[in-house]
This record gives sequence, structure tokens and C-alpha cells, in this order.
Amino acid sequence: MKNPINKIGIKILMSLTISVCSLLGCVEDDSIAPGMGRIKFEVSTTSGIMKNVSGRILAPNTLTFTSGKIVIREVVFDGDTGGQSISRTIEQIATIDYSTGKVTPSIFVQVPAGEYTSVNLGVELQDEDNKPSVVIEGTFVNSENKSIPVRFEFNSGEVFEADAARVTIKEGEDIVGKITFDAIAWFSVVSASELEDATLTNGVIVISENKNSDIFDKVADRLDVATQAVFQ
Repeated sequence: MKNPINKIGIKILMSLTISVCSLLGCVEDDSIAPGMGRIKFEVSTTSGIMKNVSGRILAPNTLTFTSGKIVIREVVFDGDTGGQSISRTIEQIATIDYSTGKVTPSIFVQVPAGEYTSVNLGVELQDEDNKPSVVIEGTFVNSENKSIPVRFEFNSGEVFEADAARVTIKEGEDIVGKITFDAIAWFSVVSASELEDATLTNGVIVISENKNSDIFDKVADRLDVATQAVFQ
């Protein structure tokens, strides 16, 4: 004879599931609750060439970034609507492919529909182990026209924030909150001569807290300043 179903246990499990989804913003069957809209978190990257930026990088010197990854752990949305402040936090470890901007897994923030002011979108980098949360790779062509691999490593719980004056979120619809991570802009404060003189590690210009730290400090200071966001 089969054991009877433990109804109390089922109720507890359902309660825990609802609580977790409330905290993390999950939506069953990818649906949007009545009176709500969603912000889809997306990323734009720049895999371009820095050449003759403010007279710092001059031909034949070129710096190009083409690949890498950025690991995040949290996305936060804050805004005011209808006389109240709305704040949503999605705790989700996700990886951004620098070459494509693709975010895996996808992240949605569900919020009440309405006209929002004083909007803020924040993204926190993963910072729980010794692995760098940001790794961007490319090449530097020096004055001898030799191509040298470049690897930028950043390991910190940095929070990137971007503001918008006004955003409209419609019921049952998605809008995109897109943040731009632009390694070319990060390196705009680095001169060609600094890259020429950088120390190589197995033939690679590694820029991290422990390697070529003078260049690293300049780039790290630019990360937050050069990060932008738009809602569309």
C-alpha cells in the first residue's frame, strides 16, 4: 500500500519556491504577471581598433580587442514611479561573451509597469575566488609592426552603474537595459610607449594587478567612468 502524500511537506516546498522566485525575480513559463513589465539585461561591447586616440596611439601602433569574458553576479534596478520607489535585485551568475555581447543565461528584471524617473541600473562583477571576473584579449602592433598578444585581467567586485532620467515600462512588454563595456575606451589613457615597454609573460602583454601594474591601475580607473547604459 502506498504511503499517503505529506500535504504539509508539499505546502512548505511550495512556500519556499514562491519565496525564492520573489527574491530572484523568476517567472514561471517565462510569463509576465498582470500589471508588470520586464527589463531584459543586454550588453554591448566594442571589438574595435584604437589608433591615434588623443595622439596616444600612432601608426603603425594599433591596439585591438576581439575576445574575452565578463562574469557578473547581480543586476539591480532602481526607479521611482507613481510616488513610490521600486527596487529589484536579480542574483544570477552569468557570463558575458566579449566578442558578441551575449549574456548566458539571459537575465530579466520584472517590475511594475509605469513611467519611471531617477532610474538606475547596476551590475556587480563576480568576486568570490582568485579567478579574474574580467578577461579581455586582443593584440598590440608595435613600432616594428610586430603583433603581440594582450591579455587584460581584472578581479574585483566592481559595481557598474548607469542612470536614466525617464523610462517607460509597458504592461506585458519587455524593454532592453543595455550596458556597454568598451575595452578600447578603458585603454584610451594608455600610451603606445607604455605598451611598447610593457613586460611580456610567455610572449604576452599581461595586464593585471601583479603584472604591468602601472598600466593596470590606469585602465582600472577607467572601467566605471567609461561604462554607459541605455534603455530601449
